[in-house]
Amino acid sequence: MHSVKIEYGADTLTVELPVSCDIKEMRPVRTLADPAAEILRSYNHPIDSPPLYEIARKKLKSGSDSQAVIVVSDNTRPVPYKGEKGILIPLIQTLKEAGYSEDGITLLIGKGSHRDMTDAEVEAMLGIREAGFNVPVAQHDYEDESNLIYVGETDGGSPVRINKLYSEAGLKVVTGLVESHFMAGASGGRKAICPAIASKETLRIFHGPEILESPKAADLVLDGNPCSEEAEQAAELAGCDFAVNVTLDAAKNVTGIFSGDIFASHRAAVDKIREYVVIRLQKHYDLVLIPAGFVGVNHYQAAKAAIEASRAVKPGGMIVIVARHSDPDPIGSGDYRETLAMLKRLGPKRFLQTIKSPDWDFTHDQWETQMWCKVLDVIEEESNLIYCSLEIPEKDYSILPCVSGHAFLSRAGLNGIDNSAEHIRLMVEQSIVTAVQRLKKKLGADPEVLFLKDGPYGVPEVLP
Repeated sequence: MHSVKIEYGADTLTVELPVSCDIKEMRPVRTLADPAAEILRSYNHPIDSPPLYEIARKKLKSGSDSQAVIVVSDNTRPVPYKGEKGILIPLIQTLKEAGYSEDGITLLIGKGSHRDMTDAEVEAMLGIREAGFNVPVAQHDYEDESNLIYVGETDGGSPVRINKLYSEAGLKVVTGLVESHFMAGASGGRKAICPAIASKETLRIFHGPEILESPKAADLVLDGNPCSEEAEQAAELAGCDFAVNVTLDAAKNVTGIFSGDIFASHRAAVDKIREYVVIRLQKHYDLVLIPAGFVGVNHYQAAKAAIEASRAVKPGGMIVIVARHSDPDPIGSGDYRETLAMLKRLGPKRFLQTIKSPDWDFTHDQWETQMWCKVLDVIEEESNLIYCSLEIPEKDYSILPCVSGHAFLSRAGLNGIDNSAEHIRLMVEQSIVTAVQRLKKKLGADPEVLFLKDGPYGVPEVLP
C-alpha cells in the first residue's frame, strides 16, 4: 500500500493506494518574508507606472470624477485581500491619503458570470468592516443592461460593454490573483476587466467555442492565445489606471506583488509563476489522481483540475478527481447543468457541433462544459473519469460526464458510518482500487499512477 495526503477543502485526507505512485508537485519558491512591506513598496515603486498615490492625487487635481472604483475578485480566488498583510487595507488607505473619501471609493466584485456573493461571504473575503472601513461594495451583473456601457470593439469584432460604475469612475483600479489558467493562459491582470466586469454579450465571444478550440487557449500561453488577446483588447478599451497582481505558492503564501501598468505588471507576474508552477514529467500516466483545490467550489470550477490531469494522462487512461464543494449548488448554474446534460446525451463530438452551429443560442456557462469535452477527448470514455464529491447527491451524477464515486461506497462496508471525512476517504480509496483493477486487466500489469498534489495550480508538461 502507498499512502498519500490529498487537499480536501481546508482539510487533508490520508488515502491508501493499492499500488505505488509518483507524487509530483510545483517547485519550491521563496515566499515574501514581509508581505505588508512588499505591498507598500509595490504601490510606491510600481512597474511602468507612477506611484498609486501620485496617480490618485493627479486625478483629483485634474477635476476628474471624485469616485474611485477598485475591482476585486469573488471568493473562487484566494486573493489575500483581508487583514494587515492583505492588499486591500493599504490600497484604501493610500487613496484616502490622496484625498478620496470612503464613500468615494467603491469595491466592485468582478464576478463575471458567477453567482452573487452573500454579505457574510463578502466580509469574510474582504474584512473591510472588521478593518473599520465603511466603503460601499457592489457586485457586477453581466445581464443588467442599465449598468453596462459600450466602450468599443476589439480587432476581432467583439463589442465590449463594461460595468458602468467602473467605466465612469475617475480612478480605475483592478486587483487579482495571477495563476495558470486553462483558457486565458493566466488569470489576473486584464481578466479583472474581461470577463470580470464585462457584459454577457462580450463574454459570449470571449468564451466562444471557436476561440476556446484554439490549441493556444491553454495554460501559460499569452502570445497568440485568442482568449487572452481578446481580454487584453477589452481591457485597453475599458481603461485602467493601476493594477495589483498577486502570486501565491501551493500553500497560498504570497510569492510576489506586481503593481502598476495593467499589462506590464501582469506579464511580470506570469514570468514569476512560470518559475515554479510547471511540473515537468518524463512520461504520461495510466491513472492520474488530482484534488479540485481551493478553486473547486463546485463542479463548474473543478473543470480546471480535470484539464490539468488530462495533460498528464495517457490517451484512454483514467482520472480520479477529489472535490469538496462549498457552493450552495455543488454543480453550478442552471444553464451549466443543462449543457452538461446535453453533453451527456450527445457526446463530445455532437455537443461541439451543436454549440458551433449558427442556429445555436449562446448559453450561460457553456464554455466550461466545452472544457470537459477536451478532457473526454483525451480519456476517450466518460467511464474513465471518476468524480469523488460527497456534496453532489448521487442522483445528480446522472447529468455529469463521469462515474460517480458514490457507486463505490457500498464496497467499503459503510453501514453505520456517518462521518463525512471517513466517507470521502473510503470513496476515494475504492475509486482508485476500481480504476487500478480495470487498468491492470486492460494492460496486463500494474498501471503507472500519478498524484498531482497541487491540483489545478500546477501545470504538468510532459517532456518530448
